[in-house]
Amino acid sequence: MADLDLGQGNLDTAGHIEGADPHTVDWIHIHETVKLLLLSMAQIELTLTDGDHNVTGLGLLFTEMAGHLREVNKHLRDTPDTPEEIMQHGNVLESKINEGVIAFQFYDRLSQRLEHVVTGLELAEDILSDEVRRIKPQSWKAIQKEIKMNYSLECEKKMFDLVIQGTPLSEALALYRDEHLEQDDDIELF
Repeated sequence: MADLDLGQGNLDTAGHIEGADPHTVDWIHIHETVKLLLLSMAQIELTLTDGDHNVTGLGLLFTEMAGHLREVNKHLRDTPDTPEEIMQHGNVLESKINEGVIAFQFYDRLSQRLEHVVTGLELAEDILSDEVRRIKPQSWKAIQKEIKMNYSLECEKKMFDLVIQGTPLSEALALYRDEHLEQDDDIELF
């Protein structure tokens, strides 16, 4: 996108640029919004890239450790003279590794949600950059439909519906937290 030159226009009390074409001013707002969307997308993408590299390796390590520990615990259970204290330590360690695997599942959920944000921002950037499509309600409806179709978690779909229907964000988030906190052990796998 090319930078727009407004000349020496001054802002009036309403924040409009004196002597500027209103369509040019609208385009500047859109142009600046698109730049902020692109910056947000870049930050999220970099975060995901950095996190995925480290967490993927750790996740594989934990999964491998869990498999080895199950074999060790099986051997200890099958050995008649294994001290009970050793069995308890093995069981506690297996439990802690399983908690680690669950933490990685939550990270996967976080990554998935951030990817949905990037997709939504890309779609918004695309429509805002198109002078024809950005003023057509059906274009925005199509984007909303595409965004919702990308969601795999039911809680995301509910949040989407609430926000699109005009529920204030703070209220929609409070409803989500109330419902989600009741199900703290409920992990949706994807």
